[in-house]
Amino acid sequence: MEASIADCKRAGLDFFNCDNKRARSTQRHCCRIRFSNDVGFDDMASDFIIDEHNNARFDYSIRVSSKARYAKLQIKPYLGLEVVIPTRFPKKAVPELIRQHAGWIEKQLRKHQQQYVKPELPGDIFLAIDDSTTQISEFRSDDYDDNILSLRQWVRKRAWEILPPMLEGLSQTCELDYQKVSIRSQKTRWGSCSSRGTISLNDQLVFVPAATAEYLMIHELCHTRHMNHSRKFWALVESHCADFRYHESVLNRARAHIPEWFQYSMSR
Repeated sequence: MEASIADCKRAGLDFFNCDNKRARSTQRHCCRIRFSNDVGFDDMASDFIIDEHNNARFDYSIRVSSKARYAKLQIKPYLGLEVVIPTRFPKKAVPELIRQHAGWIEKQLRKHQQQYVKPELPGDIFLAIDDSTTQISEFRSDDYDDNILSLRQWVRKRAWEILPPMLEGLSQTCELDYQKVSIRSQKTRWGSCSSRGTISLNDQLVFVPAATAEYLMIHELCHTRHMNHSRKFWALVESHCADFRYHESVLNRARAHIPEWFQYSMSR
């Protein structure tokens, strides 16, 4: 479901048994806006807005699309409100856009909440980052949400096993140092870098190809030199990843390939 301006203007294996195998294949009423001091992958960003007139808080994500001709609002399953804007659309105008359509947004969120059906529990988990498939032979709980939690814990465990070593290797290769790494389950950001040199990586990176995950890490490592998206920043990125534009496009589409059960778990 969407509306455009034109229209209305993350220990783990204890809960289930599994077998791992390699698989080849496949302002006015807006009283407050939150900002972050971290610099992250900017095609996706998240904020919230409090509309005092309607006494409602809207958490939303912003996605910049080079293909979009106008801004549009859409409700994403389990993830909520997403605002898609053209490249040159001013982000500071987004809160006012949301405020203007607060009634529609509230109505659609209520409607979709009633329609959401719990996704089927998976029989296997494919991780594109290392091209592996883990077969799940059985779940050890009769409670659906307990099983979803165990799946999330397993994904987080694998993310800790896979992502930090990749980041460390790239740090040495690119000669770009960082202070520490954290693994999180952001709904909208693939990664971020703080002014103190802490790099946060999204555990959902295990669902994207290794080369694209490596690009994201290079992107964040380059922020340890340039805490912005200046020409110097992009020149540094390109010096370490010549085809970064391709990987940006992959990340822009990657959300559609996150398992539905994982998307559901993020709404719990």
